[in-house]
Amino acid sequence: MNNESPISLDYLFKPQTVAMLGASERFEYFFIGLKQQNFDHSNLYLINPRKEEVFGMKCYKSVSELPVDTIDHLIIAIGRGRIIQSLKDMLTQKKIRTIHIFTAGLGESDEEGLVIEKELYDIINGDGVKTRFLGPNCMGVYSIPGHLSYEEDLPTEPGNISLVFQSGDLHSQVLRVAHNRFDLNFSKGVSCGNCLDLQISDFLHYYERDKETDIIGVYFEGFSKYHKKEGKILLNTLKTMKKPVLFINGGSTDRSQKAALSHTGSIGTNQNIWKGIVKQTPVINVPTSLDDMVDYLYIFDKIIKRYKDKNEIVIYPKGKNALLVLWSGGFGIIDTNTLTEIGLKVPYFEGEVLEKLMKIHPIVLGSVKNPLDLPWISGTKEYVDLAKVAIAEGNIDVVMIETGTSDDYAQSEFFKRHVDNIIQIKDFTESLNKIFLLILPNYRSKVRERFFDMLSKEGFITFPSVRRAGKAFLALHEYGRKIKRFNNI
Repeated sequence: MNNESPISLDYLFKPQTVAMLGASERFEYFFIGLKQQNFDHSNLYLINPRKEEVFGMKCYKSVSELPVDTIDHLIIAIGRGRIIQSLKDMLTQKKIRTIHIFTAGLGESDEEGLVIEKELYDIINGDGVKTRFLGPNCMGVYSIPGHLSYEEDLPTEPGNISLVFQSGDLHSQVLRVAHNRFDLNFSKGVSCGNCLDLQISDFLHYYERDKETDIIGVYFEGFSKYHKKEGKILLNTLKTMKKPVLFINGGSTDRSQKAALSHTGSIGTNQNIWKGIVKQTPVINVPTSLDDMVDYLYIFDKIIKRYKDKNEIVIYPKGKNALLVLWSGGFGIIDTNTLTEIGLKVPYFEGEVLEKLMKIHPIVLGSVKNPLDLPWISGTKEYVDLAKVAIAEGNIDVVMIETGTSDDYAQSEFFKRHVDNIIQIKDFTESLNKIFLLILPNYRSKVRERFFDMLSKEGFITFPSVRRAGKAFLALHEYGRKIKRFNNI
């Protein structure tokens, strides 16, 4: 880390001026991304001594020719053999606050790359150098408030999630999948690659103080060999975080650590050390899965927004007791197995609670002992009454209703009453500060898509399976348990 450099990362995420060294038509995706994010092109400067213009924009021969004295953010996209001399020249010609080194083929590559990366590290840490460096070997910055994107077709609406990933493509895929699957939006994101200067801890520190960030997602492969103290710095940073940090440790096996060396040149973390970090901090360890990261971001986003909209402190679930409400006894058995296997509890109703449930609905077909196996009554008043008693008196922390639809069924009055019923149950559950999750299996159907969109507008948290819903809920519960422990509340 360049400790001599006090420059704010605002210049990285909200630059007034952006320049690109090595601009050419092959970076069309970058220009489309900036256009989609409405970046002011009058503040974009292209540098390429071999071209007069790119996509109708003037190209300057060198940084010294730029008509501004200060560049907030410079992107370097040239061959590795030209980086060192170019940097030496540019740093004497203009004030450059942040530099993103897009170029790959350095420490993660071969012997020549290792030599160039060492020279680059020496420049970064040279006397008087206050520029902050991102990368090398990374896609760069995505920022809604800064109108930045390094690729096309990334979300354009503001959200409250920020990311820091060592992998550029994984970063892009999380943005796209989360938005397309759950309509999630983001504030900021960065692909940081080999981390010669700026470290994951730097971005955590920034996001913790960023009013536009409520949730942080991290993908980590390992530490740069040039930053031997970064493990301790990261640990201390994670200890102080007051916002949820959802963290994938990509180098979690010996074999994956070898893959990390060839991807970002990172030195992986011993798993015993990593387990110690997870135990000592409020970080949430996310399995090495894009789906899990997206699911966890989704449930945290929905729950935090619910309380934020009411200007209230978030209440996280204290227990792990689940109520299952569904149509089929077979699915009830499978779902009970699934939830108990991953760590939830499905309390078996008996005694006074069971008596109250039986009084509402003297069972002939199905069961009210949890799961509530309720065929043919999901459009009736008894359906709601049963759920309310079970939730209020069954010591329940999370309610999961499994449902579905079809073209004919969606048009029926019974289905409309069923939807009204699950809205009532959701509202009742949330009035008790408990979690309501709807399970809507994923199948090809336009009516299913319309149903999902309608549920999203009604504020439902909807998962395609009980397993994914249960895992996401457990992450929420674990975070609540951790912040209570670490904040002594």
